[in-house]
Amino acid sequence: MTHSSDSVLVLGGGIAGMAAAQTLGDSNVQVHLVEAADHLGGNAASWACMATDECRQCGACLADDMVHQTGGHPHISVHLNTTLERVEKTGDKFAARLTSGETLTPARIILATGFTPFDPTVLPSLQFANQDKVITTARLNQMLKAETLTGFLGNIAQPKIAFIQCVGSRNRTLDRDFCSQVCCKISLRHSDKLLHLLPDADITLFHMDLQTIGKETRCLAADLSTRMTLAQGVPAEILTDPDTDRLQVIVEDPDAGTRVARTFDLVVLSIGMSPSEELDRLAGQLNVRPNLWGFFNTPDASLAHGIHAAGCAAGPKDILGSRQEGWTAGAAVLRELGHDPAQKADILVWGNGTEADTIARSLAKNGHTTVCFGRGKAADGLTFMDPGRILSVDGTAGRFIVRYEQEGGRNTLTCRAIIAAPAPEYWTLADHAALSKALDLTAFAGTPAGQLPEQIAILLDYLTPETKAGSRLALNTALEARNAGRKITVIMNKMLVHGAQGQQIYDQARKAGVKFLRYNAAEDIQIQKTDTGFSLTLNEATLPGTPVTLHCNQLVIPKVPVTSPGIDNAARLLRQEKDREGFLQSPNVRHRLTRSPRKGIYFAGPAHDDVDDTDLAAELDGIMADLDFPGPAQNAGVEINQKKCAQCLTCLRICPHQAIFLNEKDRPEIIPDACFGCHLCVVNCPALAIESATCAPAQVAEETGKGQTVILACQRSAALAAGPLTLPDPVRLISVPCASSAGVNLMLKLLVDGAAKVIVAGCHDGNCRSMNGSIKARKEVSRLLSLPGIPPDKVSWHSVAANETQRFARIISDTRIS
Repeated sequence: MTHSSDSVLVLGGGIAGMAAAQTLGDSNVQVHLVEAADHLGGNAASWACMATDECRQCGACLADDMVHQTGGHPHISVHLNTTLERVEKTGDKFAARLTSGETLTPARIILATGFTPFDPTVLPSLQFANQDKVITTARLNQMLKAETLTGFLGNIAQPKIAFIQCVGSRNRTLDRDFCSQVCCKISLRHSDKLLHLLPDADITLFHMDLQTIGKETRCLAADLSTRMTLAQGVPAEILTDPDTDRLQVIVEDPDAGTRVARTFDLVVLSIGMSPSEELDRLAGQLNVRPNLWGFFNTPDASLAHGIHAAGCAAGPKDILGSRQEGWTAGAAVLRELGHDPAQKADILVWGNGTEADTIARSLAKNGHTTVCFGRGKAADGLTFMDPGRILSVDGTAGRFIVRYEQEGGRNTLTCRAIIAAPAPEYWTLADHAALSKALDLTAFAGTPAGQLPEQIAILLDYLTPETKAGSRLALNTALEARNAGRKITVIMNKMLVHGAQGQQIYDQARKAGVKFLRYNAAEDIQIQKTDTGFSLTLNEATLPGTPVTLHCNQLVIPKVPVTSPGIDNAARLLRQEKDREGFLQSPNVRHRLTRSPRKGIYFAGPAHDDVDDTDLAAELDGIMADLDFPGPAQNAGVEINQKKCAQCLTCLRICPHQAIFLNEKDRPEIIPDACFGCHLCVVNCPALAIESATCAPAQVAEETGKGQTVILACQRSAALAAGPLTLPDPVRLISVPCASSAGVNLMLKLLVDGAAKVIVAGCHDGNCRSMNGSIKARKEVSRLLSLPGIPPDKVSWHSVAANETQRFARIISDTRIS
């Protein structure tokens, strides 16, 4: 069979491939999604949920959600157990033959072939091929997902577990001198999960430089440092104790200055990412040239015209980054194919800094009429409001109403979207007496080579955790100073080597003669001002026992963003939650990287995450993809019966998405384009005036029978987890839009009509698309149980992620079915 329509071929059915396919399909482009495996989801489909008492933002549950959305899409043809057999360029299109025998003529090809986990058998000293208790993070994921880890450990109550980082990453001898970006974050989450499941476990994480990259990763690392051992230094050898058959990890003892053996029950190798074997096979046919590592993330790699790379095919990245890159690749193809973007938006950029200026100018250059509340020079399509103070933000996507104060007067501005990028404040050297004469790294980096002092020290991680931008600037500045003949030392707790070439730059600096000294805590460093500069005495982490004294003419410290009143004000006016560090945007993976639960509001820049210039460009690409190709409007199936409405405005106050506004008659009205369909307003309307076409109590009750155990399962979490299960006869599962839609009225209706039990199952706290839907559902269950005559075993609440099928099966099994 030959398909000759103006279609797009997406190679790879993982996170990036599905995201690209959905973006294209939503614009009515026919997509052929080709996946070599027998299922969609890629590597992420086998990952376990890392939630403990709350979501830990691993994003693994998104794979199941995206598989569900992709599989039923009318414009996406899924080809499983299939690969590309051959391909040729024919004019403006390609002639592609699949191993299934089908021939396609796509106009564009998106490479989303994912990654292949590094094979640690090439490092025989780690005993991966010889010891069953030496496993990889991929294997640990599988055991956590299947709930078999405890048995695998022999039910040891207090197991000793080691994680070894950088297995197959940051390794020059294997020509893998790159950081895989996600391994440290994964191992931290694994450790957190294990301590939740096995509270008495003794866990040690051996690392080269702990890469605390990503939203709230620094918080997690700080918390774990009090509950486990974070050991700097990567072991090179694992042995087996002949008497106990336990594992012996050979490490350096910094106090004794010798190698010692530490005994563990389990060793987890944190393996890096390799390019997909399929991509390596296809490179010649597609006329693409990956770099030495096999990725497309450095200037020496190239793609042929009409071919795009997304996700881990482009370079190592996590689930959220792959999803965003898939959206962006899909939007890029739509532009190339001549698809008209949505109406160019009137956009408000909220921020007074270099990032906001960059965002505003890029938007204007791409045809969006833009207003920036900040300082800058106007351009075509770009207006700066300065000085300005935003007083309120009302309305919703497509019709925001912004009231602001300027030059003593009050004005109103309307816009279709808002990008929040307020500049954070920065920790200043003047706040600390010992550092008052030190220089800010940004200012120092601009010093001409001939004016550099003879001896320079750059101090990282001193009072606040280091940022990606600060670490990269420190490395580049140190390298330039050394090339200019200066003596330069970088003093650090760790070195962030993020990005494609971070490790290479680090290696270049070391090879050029830049000295690197390590310390464990700020109190390990004593700083004194001298007549000729500074004197620093530190307890060097790798040379214990003998303090190291360093003299320099100039001490340099990077600036580090801290929360500011501007961030607090933006969060309040936009009605958005902040993260644990006080920055904008909650860590909820349903909306990141840049989105919010309030459609039309986006976040970018260091006020919401640790970003550098490359990250900011990617964030902006993602936002513009969203603005230009927003996808079809969704009918949430919720309406307000104006005849019943008492105008109490409860719905207006409670909607987490700000999808309800007061119309010209001062009556609440739902905006379909802004509604997520969580039904929270339906449950909480005192007058029962908000009606649902899909989840009314009477309608749900009709689907159940007497004596059944009824499970009200969130359609994006527990209902997906239940998909592979065969439920016993007395159990009836009802998919609901959000767990918060399972209000007291619905649960009581089910019990009155004869249900034996009611189970409400939804997202883990912090993972709900409607932010606090799970918390509200749990409260509704508690409220029902407080009513007279409701036995405690009649109603229960459970958190279940979309990828926790085994956990959900256990919950159902543990529930006594009447």
